[in-house]
Amino acid sequence: MPPEPRRPGGFLFALVLSGLLAGCAVAPRQATAPPPVQALPVPTPALVPIPAATPTPAPAAPPAGVVETPRRADVSPSTVRVLLQTGAGAAFPEPGRRYVAAVGGRVVEIRGPLEVIGQPRPVAMQVGAFARADNGQALTDRLRAAGIRAELQSSGEVARVVALGRDGESEEALGARLRSAGVKEWSRATVAVRAGIVVRGEGGQSVGGEEVRLVPVDPEPVRVGAKRVRGEFVVRAGVEGAAVVNLVGLEAYLKGVVPAELGPKAFPALEALKAQAVAARTYAIAHLGEHEAEGYDICDSTLCQVYGGADAEHPLSDQAVAETAGEVALFDGRPIDAMYHSTCAGHTEDAAAVFPERAAPYLKGVPCMGDREVAVGGGVSPSAWFGSVERLARVGEAAAARLDVKPDPASLARALGGGEPGAGAVGLGRAFSAGGAGVLFGEGAPELTEARLLELLRTFRLPLPEPGRGVSKARWELALVVRLAQLDGRLEAATGRMAPGPTGAQLVVDGGESVRPVGSNVPAFERSLDRFRAGPVRASAGSPATGWYLDETCLAVEVEPLRRADDRSAWAWWVRELPLDEIGRKLGLGGVGGIAVTRRGVSGRALQVRVEAAAGGKDVNAYAFRRALGLPDTLFTVTVRQGPKGRVARFLGRGWGHGVGMCQNGAYGLALGGTSYREILATYYAGVTVARWDGLDRGGNP
Repeated sequence: MPPEPRRPGGFLFALVLSGLLAGCAVAPRQATAPPPVQALPVPTPALVPIPAATPTPAPAAPPAGVVETPRRADVSPSTVRVLLQTGAGAAFPEPGRRYVAAVGGRVVEIRGPLEVIGQPRPVAMQVGAFARADNGQALTDRLRAAGIRAELQSSGEVARVVALGRDGESEEALGARLRSAGVKEWSRATVAVRAGIVVRGEGGQSVGGEEVRLVPVDPEPVRVGAKRVRGEFVVRAGVEGAAVVNLVGLEAYLKGVVPAELGPKAFPALEALKAQAVAARTYAIAHLGEHEAEGYDICDSTLCQVYGGADAEHPLSDQAVAETAGEVALFDGRPIDAMYHSTCAGHTEDAAAVFPERAAPYLKGVPCMGDREVAVGGGVSPSAWFGSVERLARVGEAAAARLDVKPDPASLARALGGGEPGAGAVGLGRAFSAGGAGVLFGEGAPELTEARLLELLRTFRLPLPEPGRGVSKARWELALVVRLAQLDGRLEAATGRMAPGPTGAQLVVDGGESVRPVGSNVPAFERSLDRFRAGPVRASAGSPATGWYLDETCLAVEVEPLRRADDRSAWAWWVRELPLDEIGRKLGLGGVGGIAVTRRGVSGRALQVRVEAAAGGKDVNAYAFRRALGLPDTLFTVTVRQGPKGRVARFLGRGWGHGVGMCQNGAYGLALGGTSYREILATYYAGVTVARWDGLDRGGNP
């Protein structure tokens, strides 16, 4: 599930990653129209080797028969360039793993484990600027003859000569060598001078250059750092050292994104996963080429989209990707900026209110609920609330009616258990197969007692309070018969969620997609924690429910009505408490004394917060406030009170993420109620259509 996204320029995003929350998936960015992108094969780069900092063994000769870089099936036909690592320590740790490396027009084989080493940028001095390139070339040749690395770099109508220092050489040392070569004036070069990288493999073999392309020879996924990924790789020099970029086909990439963003084990609803697949595919296509200068399209973290690689893949999310292959969400014929987040707490927010630079007609705040509603039960109004024992007794009455017996404990026990009941709890137990259950407690076959009978039920997760707690003996014994019938397998309490069916309400059973009929006229109980009330129940499709079944006949149903599609989220409600001095440190304000929300959006989310400090009041953007303090969402209220160690701000909040676009928990809730993935996308992205997309190029041309 995704945390907070934003896209800092270059590779500097690693510096802000540690301060981000883990709750939403697609981050704010600078205003740019989503570039239309044709997914074209990425060509083998033309690479220029550079000297290593220390002498390295010569590259191995090209393997016999190898004349060009091979292509992998998981890179075609469309390619996404995913930034996996930056900085020191980039590695391909698998020993003996074979790679074909493309460097400077050469193709060589190198074996793992591979270490990727970023080389520092050399000192660079501009020693001349010429209108004529031949004059600049003459100076370049003279410097090279004197043993000084020099480049002729053209910019517009000016040809500049740049002298490059040796690895680790200071400006002063390079200046001394320039003076010895007869150069009288120079200045620090303002033109870009790229660093290089060295890839060192088994036995000290190495290749180097500004970029090295690595193609794994074996088809299995490759371990890069802590995870395994498919496809090919380009390692290149970055601002912070070496960078590893994964070249992977769009659909193979999505197999690693969808389960990382919406885990199929926690959210086993195919239509929700399909909605996530379309949103993630749309997002990726819309942002191809966004980081062209840095050599990648998208990062692998919550700053962009979480990419778990092959380790995250799951059959259900693979199915979602396959069944939506090539489909994207379009507005006015173009891929949308498909923002999404974990939990919207009942209503999404306008993008214009949170991220004005990303305002779009399809990113409007909407209620997080579907149109489908399920109605069960009869009567005009609900009864008074009652407890769990009375609820079981009423299920017993429904079973007696179905079996056409008297609704008393003995008659129901005889009909369900098949034996002749006796007096009291022990006598009722003997009508079932519970009489010899003492052996399960390692005590031989002791005499059955009421206490042992209740312990047996608790052991098998069928609890029943002891008698005499505000319930008559007859009602308690009727509830006991229901529990004993469950233990004996005659009655079943199936858990799942409500959904509309062709002939009335139905129960979609947990743990799969099997459906059991409920009907509309069975006795119904509304459930709220451990309280129940009988009567008509109207609930959003997808509401949690328990159906009581005798064979395949539904006797009764209890429903916990959901008002919003994402109510089941663990982040529907949260509490945070922070000392005011800590808040001041995080905001860079001294003497914080008060906090108040001064402006809210359509969803109720805070848009502006007033912070009273020693230097006076300051209005703070609520999203920036939330990020600085590490709060899950901006949908909160705040009070300031005196704590044991000083004054604290107490936040009561709802939701997780920025609240814009698709709500992932809401998508799951809608899917549980029978909403299709196209309807889910239309719920959160107003006015979009879903269609197959043939692709756009990175230059923005359709």
